[in-house]
This record gives sequence, structure tokens and C-alpha cells, in this order.
Amino acid sequence: MLLFKKILLFILSLFFIILFFIASSTSYAKSEYNAETLEKNVRFYSIEFLDIPDENGKKYVCGTKISTYDYSGRKYIIEYYYLLTNKNQIVTQFSVDAIQMSVLNPDTPELEHMDIKLYASILKKDGEGFLAGVRANDDKDKGVGAEYTEFDREGNTAIFKMMYKGDFELEVHAIPKVPLIIPIKKNVQYNKENEVILDNCIDDLISNKKSRLNPKEFNQKYLAYKVS
Repeated sequence: MLLFKKILLFILSLFFIILFFIASSTSYAKSEYNAETLEKNVRFYSIEFLDIPDENGKKYVCGTKISTYDYSGRKYIIEYYYLLTNKNQIVTQFSVDAIQMSVLNPDTPELEHMDIKLYASILKKDGEGFLAGVRANDDKDKGVGAEYTEFDREGNTAIFKMMYKGDFELEVHAIPKVPLIIPIKKNVQYNKENEVILDNCIDDLISNKKSRLNPKEFNQKYLAYKVS
């Protein structure tokens, strides 16, 4: 009988020890906190003037495109351009898309891409916003943007060239009301002579608008925010 009591006491002690460790792991092992960090990172940039002809060799898209990514594999694509629509109207479109890139095989350059849903974006220079976009209602389009129907050649062309020079910030919201700041550093390869590509493209686009007889269906993005 004494032996039985000792065995029973041992089993009960073991049971309570197990319960104690379970309670400890579930109640006390979880830590959640915020911390400000200064992490060094290398960011890569590609900046170009958009200079796109239609099937007749005449220009129908003119503007600036910027792509940037870092070692996390998250890539942001900014586009701001004139578009000659199939209705023979010149509109100005602004769009920002985010992509998560993953390496499928370290022995090949093949990458897998996944679109990231954005809710808003704004371009800022010296703390002041100069372009903003929101997302459309269609969940198929994960990016954000805006469309302007007023043709402001002088003002928009100046923005195209300013973006090509870099030295501003992209603010994106992948989580609503939580801004992420992406620096667009100064374009060290900027050359003023390259601006003639954009100027000639715009001249040709305007000429194309006046002379087109059979406008074709072009790839016009659907953007939620339209300004006349």
C-alpha cells in the first residue's frame, strides 16, 4: 500500500509539472514589441523615358517610368505618362505597382513574381506631395493610380523631367493608413540631352492625335481616381 501511494504521488507530481510547463509556454513565452532600427540596405534603380509607338510607328505613350527594389525582393514601379486613347483623347495616367520577387532556382536568373495589393501612394519632394493615387474597386488590379483628362503639357512635362532626375520620395500604403517611405535617389546618370527623347515623343504624339484616321484599341489602365 505504501508503494502504491508513492507511485500515485509520483504520477500526480509529474502531471502537475507538465501542466506548469504548458501554462508557462502559452502564457509567458510570447513577446510582442516595437523597436526602431537603422538597417543598412542597398537599393537598385532603373529610370527611363517612356517613348512607345503604335502599330503605325507613331507615338501614343510618352512619360517617365521608375523601378526600384532592394535585397528583400520587393519592387516598386512608378509610371507617369501621356496616353493617346482609342477615342483620340490625350489623358495623363499615374500608377504605382508593387511586386514581391522570389528566386525560383539560385542557379538560374528565373524569378517568381507576386503582385502586392496597395491602397494609396503619393510622390513627395521636399516634404510636399505632387502626385497621388488610390486603388480601384477591381481586386484584379493590385496597384494604385489616377487619371487626368486635362491636357497640361507644360506642367506635366516638367513633372516627367523632374521624376527622371530622381531625388524625391515614394510613400505607399500596403496597409491602410500605415505609410512606407521609399527613397528615389538622385539619378546619377541624368543627362539633360536625354530630355530630347521625351520632347520629340510628345511632339509626335500630338501630331498623331491630329492625323489618326482609324484609332486602335490601346492598353488603357482602369484607374479609380479620374480628374477632369
